[in-house]
Amino acid sequence: MRLRDGIYLGGAIAMALGPVSAGAEKFTPKLTGEMALEIQNDYVYNVDNSISKTNDLYATIEPSFRLSLTKQLSVNAGLTLEPVQDQLPGEDRAFDDHGVYVGNLTVNYDTDDFSIYLGKFTPNFGIAWDAGPGIYGADFAKDYELAERLGLGGAINFGGDDMGRHKVSASAFFADTSFLNQSKITDRGHVRKTNGGISNTEDFSSFAVALDGDEIPNLKGLRYHLGLSHQAKGIGDAKDENAFAVGIEYAIGVAEGFDVTPMMEYARINDAGGVTDDDTTYITTGVGATYGPWNVAVAYAERDQNTVAANDGVFQFSAGYAFDFGLGVDVGWRSGDEGGEDKQTVGVLLSYGFEF
Repeated sequence: MRLRDGIYLGGAIAMALGPVSAGAEKFTPKLTGEMALEIQNDYVYNVDNSISKTNDLYATIEPSFRLSLTKQLSVNAGLTLEPVQDQLPGEDRAFDDHGVYVGNLTVNYDTDDFSIYLGKFTPNFGIAWDAGPGIYGADFAKDYELAERLGLGGAINFGGDDMGRHKVSASAFFADTSFLNQSKITDRGHVRKTNGGISNTEDFSSFAVALDGDEIPNLKGLRYHLGLSHQAKGIGDAKDENAFAVGIEYAIGVAEGFDVTPMMEYARINDAGGVTDDDTTYITTGVGATYGPWNVAVAYAERDQNTVAANDGVFQFSAGYAFDFGLGVDVGWRSGDEGGEDKQTVGVLLSYGFEF
């Protein structure tokens, strides 16, 4: 099935669902959204190769919008402004190389029992790339975030008060090669099918399935994730990539206003990047704690490639304070061994968010 067929299918779904909402109580379409802003400064102060000592000051701005057409049918869009080019070795950078692009754009139909969607999205696979605690706790897990895919998917919700909430989700997709892939302000280049790469096939031969759950009786703070993904080889790739991830986090209420949340995720990627026998294992562990407006996080992550002699590892410690008016201030320290090079980083993160 190609993108054109998916668009036809999406149109058919929307037409089929239209009469359902027509008979329901009157609904007024509305536009809502939220804005997340971050300014971060990373200073690499100690490194094996002194040439690599650098400072990087950059912003990440992510506005998202939801146009609710009915109680179930909506159009959702998210933009991202961030550096879209790598920092040059040995050079400092301050708010350079920023570009803006469409991170997601979907048509959704959501009910209490199920949901379906079509467009550009991040397939559900893994949680550590988002849930890794602290400023740097998600660094390695971002390797397997399935961002910016075109396709369609859905989920079925089940459970209840006696067994908790659970969701089975599935999606079929391919890498975004449309105009939505391009960035403005700074050009990051346009991905095309001829560039190759896993899931860059312009058909729905790649897929992800997952099982998620939370609100389990007697384990109210527990959240789990089981995910499988298959990304078909593109031009120039030797093999398809197959992966699975198992993640868990548990928010524990220790005392009034004091919560501790340990988390762990294990992910295995076989034939990573479409390279034969390039198998990679990721382990992300960490603990985050909040006491009133204060937070502290410790995390360790490891990346083991069987084609590389030494494993990569990163340890981070961070702490911060959240003000009542929405501003968060965090400072962190990162010690990493990547590609045989040891380096230490200190960072400051300012964050602010609001809804509209």
